[in-house]
Amino acid sequence: MSQYIFHAILFALGFLGTYFMIPLFKSMLVNGNVIRPNYKNEMIPVGMGIVFLPMIIINSIILGFVTLNNIWFVSSSNYNLNIVWLLCLALYIFSMMAMFFAGALDDLIGNRNVSGLKGHFKSLFKGELTTGGFKALFGGFVGLVVSVCISSSIVDIIVNTLIIALSTNLMNLFDLRPGRAIKVYLVIMIPIYITLTGYTKVFPLLILPNVLAYFNTDLKARGMMGDTGSNVLGISIGVLMALGYGIKVRLAWLVFLILMHLITEKFSLTKIIEKNRVLKFIDNLGR
Repeated sequence: MSQYIFHAILFALGFLGTYFMIPLFKSMLVNGNVIRPNYKNEMIPVGMGIVFLPMIIINSIILGFVTLNNIWFVSSSNYNLNIVWLLCLALYIFSMMAMFFAGALDDLIGNRNVSGLKGHFKSLFKGELTTGGFKALFGGFVGLVVSVCISSSIVDIIVNTLIIALSTNLMNLFDLRPGRAIKVYLVIMIPIYITLTGYTKVFPLLILPNVLAYFNTDLKARGMMGDTGSNVLGISIGVLMALGYGIKVRLAWLVFLILMHLITEKFSLTKIIEKNRVLKFIDNLGR
């Protein structure tokens, strides 16, 4: 089996499996009264990002099985390389599963009176733990766990931890209008898939086709993926950046992340987009 055929199989399974599961999860959330008003004050199910989960697990099982049976993309003659590959796969899956949990908690019991990292940490210093504060701390520790396992120096650990933690929150900054966060995600993740090399190249296919299958539901405001989805999208980018790129690319990405967080703490991202004709056109496209 060639690399391209295997990638096509994973893509098709992820897309079709997720597409057919969307009505099931939507019905489950509505019946459980997990609904919230969107920006138009329409009541729609929140936490729809959970629909990404089944095919992440199923495709991970397939990928792990193929790996253990020494297919082309892992060296059948290098036991250490196989172990490293499986460790990276396990860390990638672990990070997404962990942020599913934190995001779902925020979607179910989160208090919307506090927003922004600054606001959540202010509440924490006052002795009040918000779900957003928990999510930020939890995401930081998940990033640290992954970074310790994949980094070769203290500097690498610091850089990778910050990349993973801030990337996780990046999608939250954009997830304020239907389809916006997924558009940004695709602009970032598709080039990552194209430019990744080696054993990590297949990793985006554990989630990218799932997101594409759900995209129209989010775009047409039939459901909100919520933090359950946006956290997972963000950390999937962060871990891949930490795993697949050299220090120069990672530092450039970290600078971008820091600037984005500083800008959004002071200015409304929605207002910035609405004042720019090109960004506004892209933002409204497909709604």
